[in-house]
Amino acid sequence: MCKNLLLVLLAALCCGGLFAQECEDDRPYRIAIGPKVGVGLAMGSHSNLENLNFGMGVGYQFGAAFNAHFGRRYELSCGGTGWLGLQLEAVYGGRNIKLGSTSLGTSCIEVPVLAQLYVIPNLAIEAGATMVKVLGCSPDQLNYEGATYGTGEIKGSDVMITAGLAYKTRINPSSSLLMGVRYNMGMSPLAGNFDTKVSSVMLSFAYLFNIVK
Repeated sequence: MCKNLLLVLLAALCCGGLFAQECEDDRPYRIAIGPKVGVGLAMGSHSNLENLNFGMGVGYQFGAAFNAHFGRRYELSCGGTGWLGLQLEAVYGGRNIKLGSTSLGTSCIEVPVLAQLYVIPNLAIEAGATMVKVLGCSPDQLNYEGATYGTGEIKGSDVMITAGLAYKTRINPSSSLLMGVRYNMGMSPLAGNFDTKVSSVMLSFAYLFNIVK
């Protein structure tokens, strides 16, 4: 009898440890910022350049991320564990798309604005838009199958449709690691005389520090 009672008490303590949470304050939200890096694949599509066959190239980005997580998952949960979140970023990106034995590289500033739905406490579906400003292209000219295309003055802009998944895990009471995978669909051509849209698939990591806990 005593042995069975001891087992029940141990089980209760273990379950209590699993579900207990230490909340530093009673705010119903959590806000964090930190550095972000990402790498992936970029691809081009075109309409008025039918003779160009683009392939996939490397894409990369680095910059800063801002994350806000709202609400409480359950009545006794800490603030910032609810169903909804917001992800804002400002990153410098490079995207390369292959064209035969050469490639077209673009440097740009990207500003994603994404709403997050946490389907489980640590995993969110995110969707929104990414504003892109192309700063320049390299090389200045593309030579492909006897034709020359001027690209040095391309400085277009785009609003990409973005969707993906984000997984956030707590490192310690004041910081967390955010891992994500996204698809960014280009909607606008690089330039009027170079009707090529650039899309990408990116894997990223952000180390976030709580500024409002």
